[in-house]
Amino acid sequence: MAAMMNMTNLLNGKDSRWLQLEVCREYQRNKCSRPDTECKFAHPPANVEVQNGRVTACYDSIKVN
Repeated sequence: MAAMMNMTNLLNGKDSRWLQLEVCREYQRNKCSRPDTECKFAHPPANVEVQNGRVTACYDSIKVN
């Protein structure tokens, strides 16, 4: 039953978990020496809400034309 609910959410496009990115722990401590473009983790600005070490990306900001 739970698997069916998850599949329904995915098909309806309401599950945004696939848009979540892990925030760089070193960046959160102001110690990441890598530029944003070279670090595999997110470097969100201060005004972006971080929940459980993750941020949700805007779909429009990551889609390829």
